[in-house]
Amino acid sequence: MLDSSLPPPPPRPVPPAGAESHRLVYDHSVTWGLGDAWASLGIFFLTSILVGLALYNVTTGPGLDGAWLPLAVAIPLVLQGLYIWYIAGRKGRGLRLDLAFSAKPSDVGLGAVLMIAGMIGAGIVGAFMIWLFDSAPSASVAVLAEESADGGGLTIWLVLLAILASTLVPVVEELVFRGLWWSALEKSGMKSHWILLITSLVFAAIHIEPQRAALIFVLGLALGIGRLVTGRLGPAIAAHAMINGTSMLFLLIELS
Repeated sequence: MLDSSLPPPPPRPVPPAGAESHRLVYDHSVTWGLGDAWASLGIFFLTSILVGLALYNVTTGPGLDGAWLPLAVAIPLVLQGLYIWYIAGRKGRGLRLDLAFSAKPSDVGLGAVLMIAGMIGAGIVGAFMIWLFDSAPSASVAVLAEESADGGGLTIWLVLLAILASTLVPVVEELVFRGLWWSALEKSGMKSHWILLITSLVFAAIHIEPQRAALIFVLGLALGIGRLVTGRLGPAIAAHAMINGTSMLFLLIELS
């Protein structure tokens, strides 16, 4: 029988309104951190260098021939993704609980909104870049594809590259930047608006495309807002896939 003389239990705290309410909660079982976030970038760069060296004497044209181009793009991303999956399970509670790797059907619509906002922002920055440098910056993957085509037109391997850029690339890059990097900064206690800024800066810097850095930063902000307002990677992955898919579609049309 309950003792009526005991005071009632204190009310549970109400989560704060706004973006901070979507912050994940990390307990003592989560031991990954910023070191692992940096390691994910190191794995990507080291693998890219090793793959590039391995293919150096294989290709015959100015670009990567045949299947080598999609392989060169896919191998570093697959290893990077496997590393993140491993540490999330081995040093944490999995991709969904620790890195917000989840989605809802509504994320497709929100992703479309984020894509449009990001493209408008990037378009404004791009127009300024054209005025400043008198030339439009080109994406590195587009340059690789054009060199690979080398006047030969559209091939099945370029179509495969476009599919990878619209599927594998968005998933892995979002797991890296809006997933592991975001969660590591959040776990360290950083405020959400600073996390949005820093992850967008790292996202822009890691592409190593100085002329497009400002454009990529703006797109990174748009993608980061997806996690900020929902607490999920679904909207960012959807928007990223739409952005890459649209760009690759125009590229394929140009090369055909």
